[in-house]
Amino acid sequence: MKKIVLFILSIFLISSPGWATDFMVDFVEENYKETTRAYTNDPLIYHSIQVNSQVGPKLLILTGDNLEYRKWLRHYIAGNKRLLTRVPDNENDKFISSKAYEIDVTNVHPVNGKKWKPDIPKVGDVSALEGNRHILVIDTNGKRSQLISTVINNMGYTAMVSQNGAQALNSFRAQPEKFKMIIVNSEISGMKSETFVDHILKIDHKIPILIETGYRNQKAKNKFLTKFSGADSVVLKSVVLEDLQNTITKLVKEKG
Repeated sequence: MKKIVLFILSIFLISSPGWATDFMVDFVEENYKETTRAYTNDPLIYHSIQVNSQVGPKLLILTGDNLEYRKWLRHYIAGNKRLLTRVPDNENDKFISSKAYEIDVTNVHPVNGKKWKPDIPKVGDVSALEGNRHILVIDTNGKRSQLISTVINNMGYTAMVSQNGAQALNSFRAQPEKFKMIIVNSEISGMKSETFVDHILKIDHKIPILIETGYRNQKAKNKFLTKFSGADSVVLKSVVLEDLQNTITKLVKEKG
């Protein structure tokens, strides 16, 4: 009996060569909540979509760290209802029998064949810098930097993200006039954060620099306060996503 049921179901499925099956689903409702973990700056996202499929209604819990793809997909489903969910072959039975199924967000695709392309310029790609509304973000935490870049892009600026201070410094040195401000974590790779900020100020002593020190890192705050006490453009602050837009607006306005 089970073989007969699976045979009938296969009529409604689109097979992918070798490793996965695409289940066609119709979008019904989205649930999205974005916050940060208690006592840390680590982003916390709950994102799920209710769908109808040939194997019954399901709650797809969208996991994964690709926040730019997630943002693009959210825009897509706002105007399009049909999706493909790519499920590994060894989880087909689990998907069919489950009411709630965890799936990486990048395995949910538009049914019309549209492809996602990253729209954030890469650090070092100076030719990609058009206009003068860029904000440089240096952070080794990929989730946090992507959330920050989403806020920046939604404001009409362009986020330029890097985990490496030396690379970010080279990009800024090449075209400092392209940048409105800089957001740098107190701990980065490539060089020490205080060294990075010191180099930036020698290039442009007026550019706003927001140093992200975390909630309880008083040692880092004291270090930067001592080092940059005479630099009016340097601000020490924990990055709170809910207030980040206001912070950026205030700092950029003060520069102007």
